[in-house]
Amino acid sequence: MDGKNNGTEKSRAHKGKKLMLGVCTLVFLGVLLTGCFALGYKGVGAPGPTVPVKKTETVKKEQPALPEKKETPVESLQKKQKEPKQVAPQPAAEQPLVPGKKYAVLVDKSDHKLYLKDGDTVVRTWGCAIGKGGLGQKERRGDNMTPVGTFRIDEIDDASGWTHDFGDGNGEIQGAYGPWFLSLDTEDLSQGNWDGIGIHGTHDPASIGTDASEGCVRLDNANLRELEKVAYVGMPVTIQD
Repeated sequence: MDGKNNGTEKSRAHKGKKLMLGVCTLVFLGVLLTGCFALGYKGVGAPGPTVPVKKTETVKKEQPALPEKKETPVESLQKKQKEPKQVAPQPAAEQPLVPGKKYAVLVDKSDHKLYLKDGDTVVRTWGCAIGKGGLGQKERRGDNMTPVGTFRIDEIDDASGWTHDFGDGNGEIQGAYGPWFLSLDTEDLSQGNWDGIGIHGTHDPASIGTDASEGCVRLDNANLRELEKVAYVGMPVTIQD
């Protein structure tokens, strides 16, 4: 009797627990659903609202033009110094030289060129050699410099029989001055401290176009002969660096 009662009581207690559990479950689900609706829950996996994205465009702005850089006086001078010296152009066809015409000579040391000019027109261009000292002014005897300035021919000498010892161990060289020596009056510059500068030929044609002489201007012998035909005492000879 006691065992049956105990079983009945246990059965009732078990049913009571199930009832309480069911009630709690219903209450929990009710709270959960209420909270979901309150938060705007729309179900698991539902996509969120789509926010339109505005496209941005890159606008290229034109850069203002930079002002043109102006040369300073120093830069302008340096530019001019780098520019080649201006010489009248060589005629397309050489014209015969006219003896008696008042030609003039321009020697450009840096270009190793001798220009025969009729006024502002260049009528002949010949390669030449200058002093071994290179560019610059002659200051004393033996410095191997070709003087810079404007001089005049004061003598035209037949140099075909002249010799010269260049101090290279070869002794006296026949024909060292070529066929002619056109002597220059350099007294105003030298003040008597040096002399003997002129335009002449050479026994060494390979030296033309180089710094090779002891101060004179050398020409190829054939060109010297052509120059001598129109040279005259008083002819101006300008020598520049």
